[in-house]
Amino acid sequence: MNILIINYYWPPSGGSVVQRWLSFCRFLPEYGITPIVLTVDDKKATYPSIDKSLLSDIPKDLKVCKTDTAELFWLYKGTIGKGNVPAAAFANESNPTFLQKAARFVRGNFFIPDPRNGWNKFALLKAKELIESNNIQAIVTAGPPHSTHLIGLKIKKHFPDIKWIADFHDVWTDVIYYDKFYHTNWAKKKDAGFEKEVLETADRVLTVGRGYKEKLLSKSKLINPDKIEIITMGYDERCFTYESHPPRDEFVITYTGTIADYYHPEVFLEALKEVKEKNNDVKFKLRFVGILSDGIKSKIHEMGLSDILNDVGYVSHDDSIKYLMDSTVLLLINPVVSNEDMVIPGKVYEYLAARKPIINITKKSSDLAWIVSEADAGETFERSMKPELAAFLRKLTAKWRANKNLDLPAGNKDYQKFSRHTEAKELSEIIRSL
Repeated sequence: MNILIINYYWPPSGGSVVQRWLSFCRFLPEYGITPIVLTVDDKKATYPSIDKSLLSDIPKDLKVCKTDTAELFWLYKGTIGKGNVPAAAFANESNPTFLQKAARFVRGNFFIPDPRNGWNKFALLKAKELIESNNIQAIVTAGPPHSTHLIGLKIKKHFPDIKWIADFHDVWTDVIYYDKFYHTNWAKKKDAGFEKEVLETADRVLTVGRGYKEKLLSKSKLINPDKIEIITMGYDERCFTYESHPPRDEFVITYTGTIADYYHPEVFLEALKEVKEKNNDVKFKLRFVGILSDGIKSKIHEMGLSDILNDVGYVSHDDSIKYLMDSTVLLLINPVVSNEDMVIPGKVYEYLAARKPIINITKKSSDLAWIVSEADAGETFERSMKPELAAFLRKLTAKWRANKNLDLPAGNKDYQKFSRHTEAKELSEIIRSL
């Protein structure tokens, strides 16, 4: 069975979204499914991050077709962005200027659903050619960018017999930074209309968690709950061949990925400061690997924690895993948004695979709290639970004094169900069921 995967983000683009479909393309052939990838020419693309190490993960026999694109991000990069496009969740725009706010308004009201829709006409033309010449039986569209789903919509109308799977690895009009685009009511209505049409027309919809599924189901009464399947972001087990090396001379707390101002880590910083001041014999290190917003960095300095801050910056995925394995404990924080209960950062599955204790800051009622609890991988604290969080930090510190290795028992294998190899098998069954 031949399937066409239409995905804007592909190596050398970085990020978990790239790794998701890169892994599936590697494993699907084991189950008799041959993927062909349609993506954008990386020389013309506008990626928030680059990770060239992922290029070596592309299977040698995988057919990858690239097309031209016509986007206006080059204008943003050359002026307002100073050579960059906005980072995920706008983490690099702590205090947006008037021009940055104006750019967000333009993006939210004149580029619906997103500015990368300039790729669609090129991708659609190539997709039709590939479908006709490769006996394609099913297509997958991966979003964000959700404009990619509009390609699937047009393909479905042109080839009504083809099966279409729309992958919502993040939500559309409920994404955590949606209100930062200053949409007018007209723009919101048009965007929601596209979202609803995609959800109703696709033969199957993939998403990454229970809360995400419920949110998507709320968009239309015409959607059968059985139509939406959960395939988590998962982790690549090949990346966890590195041995764990928790430092013996430092208590290292590591956070990987993006963290923007509205993640509000204050309760953790306050608890850490309290424990640090009462444990002068322990050398703490607070390490951020990825994009740390200027606003949070300023708060760390204001609280007198500059001496323990280690702002590593953006690194390759391989190096990110190494930092996890060279940590004492791991820090997980959800953003403070209206739908915080359903937010599941993809990094949680890599945290579980690293087998380090997790300090999780979010609502106790959230899907993320449930995942950490089910894996018996750490503790969750709401932002009102500073005393309990400080007590947990003291408990971990006392354990560390006696044993520098706080790694979780190797016998706990619950996290393995989230491996992308296992999930590729589930995906193959969904494809075949169509």
